[in-house]
Amino acid sequence: MSDVPHVSVVVAAYNAEVTIEEALASVAAQTYRDFELIVVDDGSTDATPDLLAQHAAMWPWMTWFRQENSGVATARNRAIERARGNLIAFQDADDIWLPEKLAEQVPLLDRNPATDLVFADSAFFPPDPASPGSLFQQKPPQRGRVLQRLLMGCFVLLGTVVVRKSAISEVGGFVDGQTPFSDVDLILRISEQHDFDYVDKILMHWRIRPESLSHRDPLANQIRDLEMFDHWVARRPDLFPPSAPEVRDHRAKVYARMGRTLLSRRDWKGSRRAYRHAIALGEHGRDVLARAAAAHVPALAMFFWFVKDLG
Repeated sequence: MSDVPHVSVVVAAYNAEVTIEEALASVAAQTYRDFELIVVDDGSTDATPDLLAQHAAMWPWMTWFRQENSGVATARNRAIERARGNLIAFQDADDIWLPEKLAEQVPLLDRNPATDLVFADSAFFPPDPASPGSLFQQKPPQRGRVLQRLLMGCFVLLGTVVVRKSAISEVGGFVDGQTPFSDVDLILRISEQHDFDYVDKILMHWRIRPESLSHRDPLANQIRDLEMFDHWVARRPDLFPPSAPEVRDHRAKVYARMGRTLLSRRDWKGSRRAYRHAIALGEHGRDVLARAAAAHVPALAMFFWFVKDLG
């Protein structure tokens, strides 16, 4: 490794004692070696700080510091401020990089000055029956200026990203205190002004966490998804005309997911409202119409759930 590293790997950790060692080991195993590792402990109350201190004592290319709990966006911004590399790579405290990740991605940026961000495919672990296959199999990627496709279905995970530090600075970094979707928000803002490229290989294993927002509170996730989508529709009507079929279809699908979530919570009124929006926007699938009917007749929904439980 050189005195001034080419790549700065940024990790934000909060109460990650169960997974942090495996995540850090996957960074240490990289075949590409011109990097530094910067870890921010976001006010953990478990053994995470002790584990970070132990690893930093072994690895001269690792530094870490602690902040009061301020959220992952602020933690990442502070790490980026300290980064010496021209390129920034993000790693979550519970995900796993494959050893060739940086070796596959960094040369794409070095060879192509017009490219400012490179991402890669990822696989879920443990395997998620609801999401079979890799991310690219579910959401085909795109190169170049990708904002229009990206907003319709995000095919970039932050943990796969290597990006020029200058591109992050140009868009103002993460929004301090923003959660959820601070990572998606940054990627979208970069994609508006910069070219993307990708490596068509699985280079990260993305851990499925029951405590994540998408599992813990899917409704909050769906509301934020819709807010972010509507923000970009208003910001870039040249790319996302409100009446365009793909814009209406995306909003309809989000409302349908909200309706289903609210129905499962026995929020009949909220579910009816969400399904009305979905149907008005053109979502007329049999499952949507059946669930919308159940939201209007709670006794019918209760009967179906009772039969399902018996099965």
